[in-house]
Amino acid sequence: LNVLERAMRQRVPRRVAFRLSLLPELRRCHAELTTVRGLVLDLVAAAAVDLKGKGDLVVGTRNIAFDAASLADAPGAQLGDYVRVTVRDNGPGLSDDALDRIFDRALTRRPAAAIAAEAMRALGGFARVESAVGIGTAVHLYFPRAVERYLGEGALTDGKPVEALA
Repeated sequence: LNVLERAMRQRVPRRVAFRLSLLPELRRCHAELTTVRGLVLDLVAAAAVDLKGKGDLVVGTRNIAFDAASLADAPGAQLGDYVRVTVRDNGPGLSDDALDRIFDRALTRRPAAAIAAEAMRALGGFARVESAVGIGTAVHLYFPRAVERYLGEGALTDGKPVEALA
């Protein structure tokens, strides 16, 4: 984590207030560290450019679950348990038109978000972007929770020893 934090800070100008809001116990998820690192660093760099040298930038993590009731409040979300990584800034934000094009690499001001969305689909997850002019932008990456299956004596199921589940 220290290496990733240093790499993020190197992409953020000193005049930008940078903060991490990391949940200490994240669920296991389907993603390789190098993939997560690349996506997050690209999103941080894009947000820093949008801030034009001043503002606030926060990278956070959370465990999150979507059920049928919560899907209505989260357009583009999918049912299931996820680890969410968010890159949020208080830059100029995106107009509704720009937000509608956010996942089109050729038409967006933030191609890192479009690339991240493609990567998330390949991993079985998804991406969401929230933005408002004058407020800022938040890019959320949802990595699907990994559920380990019983493979024999001493194996884990859902991160717990099989014996603990009995």
